[in-house]
Amino acid sequence: MPRTNEIDSGRRLSIDATNKMAGEGFKRAWPPPIEINQAVKAQVEKLIGSTKEEV
Repeated sequence: MPRTNEIDSGRRLSIDATNKMAGEGFKRAWPPPIEINQAVKAQVEKLIGSTKEEV
């Protein structure tokens, strides 16, 4: 697992979602993007409202 010399003692969560290369310690293929099931999406929208941002 790649290591970093960065230290953060605050209350933040950082997620590095950039594609990694073999030289960075990542040696397997990336999985395909996921797609939400339309029935599940409809249930979520019914519970919390639309998933589209309103401007």
